[in-house]
Amino acid sequence: MNLPAQRILANIEKGKLSPGYLLLGREIYWRDRIWTALRRALGMEGRTDALVELDLRQGPVDQVVERARERNLWAQQQLILVRNAQGLSATKGLPSVTAYFEDPSPFSVLVFEMTDVDLGTEDWREKEKIKTRLEAWEGICDVALLAAPDLAECVEVVQRECAARGRKISPQAAESLAALLDRDLGRMIQELEKLCLYNPEGKEITEEEVYSVVGSRTAPTGLSLTEAIGSGDAGKALEVVAEAMRRGAYLPLVISELARTLRQLLLLQESNARDPGQAAKILWAARLPAPPHSLRELLRLARAFPREHLARSFQLAFQADLALRSSPADERLVLERFVLQLAKPSRVQQPAGVRP
Repeated sequence: MNLPAQRILANIEKGKLSPGYLLLGREIYWRDRIWTALRRALGMEGRTDALVELDLRQGPVDQVVERARERNLWAQQQLILVRNAQGLSATKGLPSVTAYFEDPSPFSVLVFEMTDVDLGTEDWREKEKIKTRLEAWEGICDVALLAAPDLAECVEVVQRECAARGRKISPQAAESLAALLDRDLGRMIQELEKLCLYNPEGKEITEEEVYSVVGSRTAPTGLSLTEAIGSGDAGKALEVVAEAMRRGAYLPLVISELARTLRQLLLLQESNARDPGQAAKILWAARLPAPPHSLRELLRLARAFPREHLARSFQLAFQADLALRSSPADERLVLERFVLQLAKPSRVQQPAGVRP
């Protein structure tokens, strides 16, 4: 049976255990949660005598089956994690696994791991590989799909993890964290740990703190700098640069985030996105997500920038990044020149009587 990792986890926490599981996908956050839940459900927290880790790159699957059928001398039940199970197939090893689960040992829980595939991929070859594995395993044991959740689920996970640490996080901050890290829950929890330490006395983690710790330490300057450039106001753009410098921003990262925003704008232009809902789907599919509250501004900016200039901006970003990494005499000058080059077309399009 194929189930989302959340469902598998909920069943385990209710005490509904299966004799075996296949963990399929790259979202290690769910893998670790399921492993921890199994240890807790089997009463193995703090113990290592009933935990076994095997690697199919170092031994055949027959050794795994043999180990599962053996009684553990030190515990009533044992939990066996089998890494790198992606080599198993209908002609190699899988028949032994199938035969085992027809009459599994009541004293063992087997957990196979395949973290080499991305369940959210658009690559047809990767999709075929996933489909083949699901068809092969769904009748053998429970399959946990380790996929990145949607944005709403990400926000819930972040808020729940934050509460478990005795802290709160604003919805906008949780959305920004999910968007910046492309719903990678493992990295999100790591960054959440840093955020809790960043301001231990704070009552609520704010969006500004998320950008300070996870982003370029420029409050959301990735978008506000793009907004300043799109306005055609060179003075405003330079003020944002000055603020970034004052905050101690790492300038190559500022350029990287700006280039990411420019890619979003170009994609929205090419896709002719007309509303925030459509924009969100387009950006998620391209693995360039943005917080929902910023989508309207992105759409506005996508219409403000000339398409040819957006395409050229990536070359400008590469040149600026290379210059910053070449130990220039004045880093600020490099960033200011880059910003002014991006803002130039917008200034040309200003109404008569407005000085650039």
